[in-house]
Amino acid sequence: ITHQGHCASCSTLQDLGVYVRQNLTSAIRSCGMKGILSKKMQHNCLLKLGFSEECSTIWDWNILNTRNNCFVTCMWSNIRNEPFNKPDGSLNNCLQCDEDKSGPNFKYFSGRTRRNSGIPSAIKRPGSQRYYNYMEHCYWYGDL
Repeated sequence: ITHQGHCASCSTLQDLGVYVRQNLTSAIRSCGMKGILSKKMQHNCLLKLGFSEECSTIWDWNILNTRNNCFVTCMWSNIRNEPFNKPDGSLNNCLQCDEDKSGPNFKYFSGRTRRNSGIPSAIKRPGSQRYYNYMEHCYWYGDL
């Protein structure tokens, strides 16, 4: 078991590897910016991060849906270079919009998120949302 909840598009070990090895917040944002120019560029960017085809597809949807629902809020947040979290610990307006508008479908169809996989991210979350309080990833890279 590599994440809490049901399995779906991002539940593969390949996708776990992508989640573990990098700060996805910045990488996904970069792919989203490419998507403004071309959906194919965005999709290829996600594949180059190492995501499986299936996981790249749900990330494509997430980026597009967030862009359609949160564009002005997120552009303003980016222009102001807002931190991911407000001083009270809540999400900035862009991330909260993404969480509200895209989060439920993304969580369902991806299966894996950083939170339910026990993987910390650059976005601070309350303890009740952090599954890594209960999960530890240990990997063996040597010979058996």
